[in-house]
Amino acid sequence: MELKFIEKESYLIISIEGKLDSFNAQQVYAKVEEKIKNSNSDIIFDLSNLEYMTSAGLQVLLMASKNRNSKGKLTYIYKPQRIVDYVLKVTGFYAFLKKIDNMPL
Repeated sequence: MELKFIEKESYLIISIEGKLDSFNAQQVYAKVEEKIKNSNSDIIFDLSNLEYMTSAGLQVLLMASKNRNSKGKLTYIYKPQRIVDYVLKVTGFYAFLKKIDNMPL
């Protein structure tokens, strides 16, 4: 699993590659939380190279989304792979996360 943070204009792009599961979600959660706690940017989760995600990974997205909402900001999902997209659909996460196919930069 690889995690990258890129700041562009009013966006924080968080790229997650590999698998996001119970083995690494707590580590990812801690890094994301540290990066966004003082940020005033909208978040874009780039999931184009995320192969697999469990409920532990969903918690990372939920935490980030709640943090952004409390600051009047948005959380986006960029190009999730088919299985990740399916998980986000069936769990209802697209009710509060906006899926985008193009980076708004």
